[in-house]
Amino acid sequence: MGKAPDVKIQFLRPLYTKQRGWVSVYLDTSRSPENASELVSQRWLEARRQLAAAGAAEAALNAAGRAITAPFAAPGRAVFAREEPAALSAALTAVPADEPVRLAPLPHVMPLLAQRAAMAAHLIVVATREGGEITAVPAGIPAASSLEEVNGPGWPVHKTSVGGWSQDRYQRSVEHAWDENAKELAGQVAAAAARVSASSLIVAGDVRARSLLLHHLATPLRDEAIVVDREVAADSPELAAAAEDALRAQAARQARQRLDEWRGLLAHGGGVEGLAATVAALRDGLVSDLLMLEDAGSRTTLWIGPGPEMALSEAEARERGVERPDQDRADAAIARGVAETDAELWFLPPDSDTQPPQDGICAILRDTRKS
Repeated sequence: MGKAPDVKIQFLRPLYTKQRGWVSVYLDTSRSPENASELVSQRWLEARRQLAAAGAAEAALNAAGRAITAPFAAPGRAVFAREEPAALSAALTAVPADEPVRLAPLPHVMPLLAQRAAMAAHLIVVATREGGEITAVPAGIPAASSLEEVNGPGWPVHKTSVGGWSQDRYQRSVEHAWDENAKELAGQVAAAAARVSASSLIVAGDVRARSLLLHHLATPLRDEAIVVDREVAADSPELAAAAEDALRAQAARQARQRLDEWRGLLAHGGGVEGLAATVAALRDGLVSDLLMLEDAGSRTTLWIGPGPEMALSEAEARERGVERPDQDRADAAIARGVAETDAELWFLPPDSDTQPPQDGICAILRDTRKS
């Protein structure tokens, strides 16, 4: 803790072992109506027709269909497939308005990454006077979270209004029990944070228990804690939504900090801006942090080869040794370049009071980051 979140996207690398023939589907899979399963199937059949008309392989369509129609409880789902089985299937908290369906040389992952910008490893902790619950969420999409219940050694944990000569001593025993249980929870939180390399901590639960927990946490953990003033279960959808909102706000703050850092480095050769300069630096492995608006590169195409290879024109791609360059969306190629070169990806919030970089994209170069 105390460090920036892990915003690397190397977990996408299995999607880039092969080029051409990628089916990308974003579909509304909400299942609140009684006929929800039928509606999802109808949406998928329409998407399948579009993809088949574009020339998608039968194996890719079958793999995507199985992933889309599986009984997952999520408002939406993003699926990427080229053959059996689907390479990646990820839950969405909301579906992009146009529900993108594409057949292209590369998977169209940017809508997924933009929605899950706050995907850093984190802990969700619900503190109670008996101990609490810890949900550890590692980085990546999809993330396999784990729930751990902590019962502290302290007892009793409930105060009483019964009078008598022993009441004060009993009340002190209860408060001591709360403190012991918070100390036990703090130890388990620290262990869980180390286990998943968590960069953020969301704390909810009983007001007094929260306060005691924060008191017993080490400074880095305590300083990174985001307090949610609710008493709900650690695995509840309500707390998950509150945690996502808090993490998204935190990610936006950290992206602004990276943008300020880039501005300071640009004049000294430590940064680049604009699509052409950023693409050139990224394909050559020079980018440490890539910062972009969500729609940057969505209306531009690049010519691509294997790995992070990309160029602004077919002629340039061939000059760089690509024998059979393919044309695809710039943002799809950029996502692959970030994953393949071990760079970090930051989405810039659309602030009206901040001048965005040229073309909505810029980068901090390696070996120029402040220590």
